[in-house]
Amino acid sequence: MKVDKIEPIDRRRSKVFLDGEFAFALYSGELRHYRIEEGGELSCEQYEAILREIVFKRARERAVYWLKCSARTEEELRRKLRDGHYPERAVDHTIKLLKKYRYIDDEEYARNFVELNGTRKSRAELASALKSKGISRECVSRLLEENPVDEEEQVRKLLAKRRFDPENADPKETARQVAYLMRRGFSYETVRRVIAELRDLY
Repeated sequence: MKVDKIEPIDRRRSKVFLDGEFAFALYSGELRHYRIEEGGELSCEQYEAILREIVFKRARERAVYWLKCSARTEEELRRKLRDGHYPERAVDHTIKLLKKYRYIDDEEYARNFVELNGTRKSRAELASALKSKGISRECVSRLLEENPVDEEEQVRKLLAKRRFDPENADPKETARQVAYLMRRGFSYETVRRVIAELRDLY
């Protein structure tokens, strides 16, 4: 395997490209230890040894460290590992190991997220947040069915927090509040219904 390029990441680490593709990132001392230089050769045995003995281990340790700081989804960990210059083989190996020992469980993460945020986020906000974390649409839909969100109560609380006076608010102020709530993911019908109910109380 030919060492095409060694590209510095920072003062300590560099990315190594083998046969035209990114292979892994190593520290300067590791490059010297394995005698990796641009234009040189790296045997398949050395390549596999570097992955097993250095890259896989380092990726696993980084992932566990991140999980100790905060629960994360599979997709979030994949992104962080890729951003940390770990090759796809190391990413796959690490994720497989973490799933095996249940360090990551997307459905459990999503369920906890819905239970924790279901009283202050709309269904749309919850769905969008979970989708951005790599949770499947099917899983999100099922969990939201299992844990119904009382959007009308959320709208009431938000209007009260924003000191909305339904009896005395003019059309312009009402429209401003409606627009805000719709940006938060609440439907026009839900917002309109709650405002109408609040006005009926006066």
